[in-house]
Amino acid sequence: MSPLGKLTLALIGLRLFGLNGLLVGLFLGHMLIDKTYVIRNIEKQINHLDDIIRIKLPYKYYKYYNRLDGNIWGKIWFGLLGLILFGLIGFILLFIAGQFIFDMPKNSKLRKIKKKTDHFFDNNWGKILGGIVGFLLKSPILIFVGIILGFIADYRRLEGAKLMPFNMLRNYWQKINPLKLWRDAQVGEHRRYLEIMAALAALIVEADGKINDKERKKFCQVFAVKPEQKSFVYEIFENKQKHKFSLEKYADMLESLTRNNENLKDVSIENLFKIASADEVIGEAEMRMLKKVAKIIGLDDRSFARLKKEFKPNPISKKLMGFYDVLGLSYDADMEEIKARWKKLIVIYHPDKLTNASEKEIKIATKRMAEINLAYQEIVKAKGKK
Repeated sequence: MSPLGKLTLALIGLRLFGLNGLLVGLFLGHMLIDKTYVIRNIEKQINHLDDIIRIKLPYKYYKYYNRLDGNIWGKIWFGLLGLILFGLIGFILLFIAGQFIFDMPKNSKLRKIKKKTDHFFDNNWGKILGGIVGFLLKSPILIFVGIILGFIADYRRLEGAKLMPFNMLRNYWQKINPLKLWRDAQVGEHRRYLEIMAALAALIVEADGKINDKERKKFCQVFAVKPEQKSFVYEIFENKQKHKFSLEKYADMLESLTRNNENLKDVSIENLFKIASADEVIGEAEMRMLKKVAKIIGLDDRSFARLKKEFKPNPISKKLMGFYDVLGLSYDADMEEIKARWKKLIVIYHPDKLTNASEKEIKIATKRMAEINLAYQEIVKAKGKK
């Protein structure tokens, strides 16, 4: 779903304002939709609609709908958008585009392209905005100035660092390539931050047992780890020799990087909370370690209490445990596993399949189907309240 906002507003902008509208639409679509709660709410509503269809659809139609596996909404939306904006040709072209861009979630190459696109916008939106402003003003000079100002904004935003002090410029210009040295120094600093956070995350999640794949993937997602960096990060997670220092030592290293930057402190601890909660359970040992790291880097108690309240899940009630048991799932199953299991059980127990069954068998299957749907709906409701 990630490029939905960018592409939708870009196409509307192209139709109404030409190339200028296309560029502005791409930027606004990313900033106002794909990077905000809006896209998550759209996904939530689509999933809710999909659930309603699956519950109410008779089996003779459901089995055909199930073959689509819910991957029809991109074609529908883009087809309608193309029809409204560009007529029949637009409908055909955008219907096809909707299939390739949105309705092929198992295509790993497509996932990588979408992830790289979002990563590019996230890391360069200052430069993009500066360039667009210059382009709209039809001035090559302002395009250049806008990109330079955007570079400064992106640099400060991503690294949380100050620009090179002017009194040091003379020393840098005595080097052969000062700009390259400066850039490489920032890359090295960022790598050091990534290494420290990976080590801290590994130590924290190890506190409640073995590191699992969800936690590794969550780290890569939270820190937008590039493909070429994954082996480096996974090695830190897997090899204890790579994080041979104590938790306190790594926290001291993090403190030196986040000193005088309250926002980076808050974000660092928040990201550690996200990784610790990847398995949907933050154990007492994990919580103690999170609190210790927060204290060492100087995060205030109020901010830590806010994060603790946000990420610590409520205990699972016996009633909710019963719903998980109905679906045959573990209590830490994520939504993807839950929905996949529910869809599988619908196919197995749908009463409409029993064409030659007795009345008693149909009643049993109907009751079982009602239990499965109720369990799924209650679990989704409980997940939505977290």
